[in-house]
Amino acid sequence: MTMQIRTITLYGKNGERRDVDFNLGTVNIITGASKRGKTSLIDIVEYCLGASECTVKEGHIRQTVDWYAILLQFPDCQLFIARAAPLLGAKANSAAHMVIANEVTIPTRNEISNSTNIDSIVSYLTSKVGIPEQITEVPEGQTRPEVKINFRHSRYYLFQSQNEIANNEVLFHQQAKPHIPQNIKDTLPYFIGAADDGRLADIKKLRSLKRERSQLAKQLGEIESLKGDGLQKGYALLAEGAELGLYNSNDLISSDKVLVAELTKIARWKPEDIDYEDSTDPLVNLEREYQELLQKKNTLKFRLREAQEYGASESGFEKAVNAQFYRLNTIGLFKKFGRTHENCPVCESQNVGESKFEAVIKKALSDLDSKLDGINRSRPRITGYLTQLREEQSQTLKHIRKIKSAINKIREEDDELTRQVDLDILRARLAGKASLYVESIDWNQDVSSLHNQINILDEKITILSERLDPEALKEKLNSQLSYIAEDMTNWARELKLEHSENRIRLDASKLTVVADTPHGVIPLSYMGSGENWVGYHLVAYFALIKWFIGQSRPVGRFLFIDQPTQVYFPAEKSDSGDLSEIEEDEDREAVRNMFRWMFDKVQALSPDLQVIITDHADIDEEWFQVAVRDQKWRGDFALIPKNWYE
Repeated sequence: MTMQIRTITLYGKNGERRDVDFNLGTVNIITGASKRGKTSLIDIVEYCLGASECTVKEGHIRQTVDWYAILLQFPDCQLFIARAAPLLGAKANSAAHMVIANEVTIPTRNEISNSTNIDSIVSYLTSKVGIPEQITEVPEGQTRPEVKINFRHSRYYLFQSQNEIANNEVLFHQQAKPHIPQNIKDTLPYFIGAADDGRLADIKKLRSLKRERSQLAKQLGEIESLKGDGLQKGYALLAEGAELGLYNSNDLISSDKVLVAELTKIARWKPEDIDYEDSTDPLVNLEREYQELLQKKNTLKFRLREAQEYGASESGFEKAVNAQFYRLNTIGLFKKFGRTHENCPVCESQNVGESKFEAVIKKALSDLDSKLDGINRSRPRITGYLTQLREEQSQTLKHIRKIKSAINKIREEDDELTRQVDLDILRARLAGKASLYVESIDWNQDVSSLHNQINILDEKITILSERLDPEALKEKLNSQLSYIAEDMTNWARELKLEHSENRIRLDASKLTVVADTPHGVIPLSYMGSGENWVGYHLVAYFALIKWFIGQSRPVGRFLFIDQPTQVYFPAEKSDSGDLSEIEEDEDREAVRNMFRWMFDKVQALSPDLQVIITDHADIDEEWFQVAVRDQKWRGDFALIPKNWYE
């Protein structure tokens, strides 16, 4: 027994607690009418075991419960897991509480706290049931990610919900959800045992051996390349050294000893350290200053243009004023105004007092004289400002040329440094080739050693590759499924299912049950009647759990089945659950035989298998009534006590 369920516990928001207890190693039945919370038990257990979403339906349970919990039994201890209900609008809650002891006393509500998270609990369960570090394999050419197997993946083989047990399109739990079918296909070989527990370690070891062999093969190839060319290769290296400045003699066809000595010198070559006087890059500062000067140059150009336009407008104004002044001067008005005010300066008739015309003329003459005086005073300032701007512009242009020259010089030096770096790279490569050449002069000994190492690695790689061969894995899986098929075939005949006269087996590639007939394969989806669909689900799950138990696979030792009699007890018609509610005699007998069959299989595997069934059926026979747990959920009695929501 790896793991079975002792208790399902609900903590109400009112501070009360509701426990549903189960017996180990036997059949447990929760019977009751519809809408009493039976189906929610699977959702609660799954949620506590690490489901990514709480699938408990909206209603009294969601409204009244703030913590869900289960008590698990392991061979050496008990494990209590509580998980907080999702907050409003959320799908799940990671807050969790865990207690591990030889015998756990279920905590009170006040003792429950957010002491851990559900991922930590899943990690503990993964280790506790015995799942080692294991990653699924992705065939070459496929892009789907690898899957790190954990306890969550074992849940596919532990539950059959109401919409799965009588479904001819899906076989495994959650198979109808996106991406789950591929996860089942990838993990099934491991849980059945076709993929050994040490397969991941072997895969890592194989990859390491292949890398090591590749490195040795590369080294051997380089040495054999040198050996094939003999001394000719050495002379070519020496010529390359002369071209790169590492060999100064004109004698490129030297003696063997000189060749080796010179190549040894080249092999020891190291680039000289470059001494940087300043860690900062002067080019950056010069570039910044150059941009600032260009901006200043543009600003000066703009100011100079504005000053010139202003000076030009002053000159135009001065010309206009002088023209008016000369016109008035021509007719002698200035002199006449200055001489007397008795006669009119235009017609020279005698005035009586000062006329308005005279006042206007005098004011105009005064304004002209004032403006001419202002222009004469401002002209030197404008001229000086223009001179200052031109001088500043000239100095800025000189500075720009100086900075640009410095930038060009630094760039030339950088280019030279780059050329030197490139040359050093070529010299370093030559030094490496020369070193390899010199080290490989004793060819026979080195090549023999490398060949021996590669041969040893080839042998190890061959053994591991055969062990990890995908085709071998597939063959082993098919062989194991053949053993499982024997139980499936026999049990299908015991339940008198259609097509059971043929061989019944699991199709791991399509995740369904098939019958091998003389006319071809018949999948579950092509088999008729709900009775057959339910029967083949039970046959497949019981055959798998028997295999898991017999092979000590890391899967829980319980099956949780919801509403296996739904095809006989429609929810809207079921009242007491008594077989008398079923109209056909053969259907009543089929229900009784199905339960009797499950009881027999659990008894044969006792105490290693626990089965929990939630159903409408309530067979009035002792063997069935002994298996009923909790009070029957009919009338006012249900999973959630009435006082929790009234």
